[in-house]
Amino acid sequence: MRNPLVTTIAAWYSSKCLSCGTPRIEVLLHSYHEKITCPECRTHLLFGGIFFKILMRSMNIDSNELGELSSNAEAMASINVFLRTIRKQGRLAIEFGIPLYAVFDVTNECNLGCIHCYSSEQQEELSTTEVTHILDKLASAGVEMVDFGGVEPLLRTDIFDILAHTKQLGFYTSISTNGILLDEHCARRLKQLNVDHVCVSLDGARPETHDRIRNKKGTYEKAINGVKNCRSAGMTTQISTVVMKSNINELRDMFTLLESLHVDGWYIYDFVPAGRGKELHQEVLTPEQRKRLFEYLQDIAPSSTMTLKPYPYLITLNSACGTETYFYKKYGRLTKFFKGCLSGRWVCHISSNGDLRPCHLLPHVLGNLTQETFEDIWFNKKNRVLRELRERRLVKGTCGECTHRDVCGGCRAQAYWKTGDYLEGDCCWVSNEIRSTRNSSSEVDPEAPPGSSLRQK
Repeated sequence: MRNPLVTTIAAWYSSKCLSCGTPRIEVLLHSYHEKITCPECRTHLLFGGIFFKILMRSMNIDSNELGELSSNAEAMASINVFLRTIRKQGRLAIEFGIPLYAVFDVTNECNLGCIHCYSSEQQEELSTTEVTHILDKLASAGVEMVDFGGVEPLLRTDIFDILAHTKQLGFYTSISTNGILLDEHCARRLKQLNVDHVCVSLDGARPETHDRIRNKKGTYEKAINGVKNCRSAGMTTQISTVVMKSNINELRDMFTLLESLHVDGWYIYDFVPAGRGKELHQEVLTPEQRKRLFEYLQDIAPSSTMTLKPYPYLITLNSACGTETYFYKKYGRLTKFFKGCLSGRWVCHISSNGDLRPCHLLPHVLGNLTQETFEDIWFNKKNRVLRELRERRLVKGTCGECTHRDVCGGCRAQAYWKTGDYLEGDCCWVSNEIRSTRNSSSEVDPEAPPGSSLRQK
């Protein structure tokens, strides 16, 4: 049932100050660490602050810890879409998907043949008009962020027109590329269009490693040059790395390399054997390797000049790694807010033909955006896939038994490509250690005090 008070409060936070034009939620968050000069904003802060703390307390989030997020564009997009959804639904309990982030593959074309690519299907490609119409639908539905993938988005001759339209709609806009086409002119054009960030793929610290994974010699050097061109143009530049058994030993050298390139962020993705990579099960990390990887990132992140973002374990495992760890302090306060795997809940994927999927790593088609509105597909309570992805109590296997099920739930794509069932347990080390601890404690010493072999720092 809609609550008029909740709707009114959420609408107030979403509105802008009549004097300075700043969204009230941003003013409120700014007030935690700086003095507010706008008289009208100061007048409304007392009322806004009280109800904001009540709202955060209802979700077990410390509102004081959210102040630093006001300078983070991605975080503010998350908060804004959350408030809009509360206003639309008229209730605090978020039991449905919140459309926040869309990965939009605007082309099937690519100039490489990467062995681990999640996209192996050849589909029809949308026209410029069809792409812009879908972007209009996303904006109408309240989606805040759009990342353009491809396979290689820069191969589209109209990509700059698409990016310009995306920015006109007010999206936080990013583009993910292999970097080969990022010459000086391209980088400057992206900067002129106010694209928020560019993400370049780099899968090895050595040319031979990256070129082998990308299936073409010379791509390492071109990717590095692309990064340098973006940095020279003043673009916010991030790197994405897919970690597999064959490149995990180069992460230390990768870290040194990226620090020397002065990039802004590093996305570290756990390899999921989807698409073209579904035959590479031998490259999937073991639970022990995942544990060591996450611990290594915990060690280097505090002193890094980059923002490190390990996926899918950034949000899903903060709650399991101790409140004193770096990633928990940086992101863990939002763990209960996001509640683990974002597939079909906070994120979605749009194929080059307009098919809407829960995420880019799950093949389940929910509908097609050239034929339906985003809301009609995304908020369809009869859709079994969406209903199951949004209900943590349905998760099975090690994830279903894990004590962190409700705030984590595991990676549903890992589970699907491992077992054929997205509700099964994934390959995470935490649930395996919990099970191992239970078994060893019962077999070795039933009276031993409970403990965890998880590293606490």
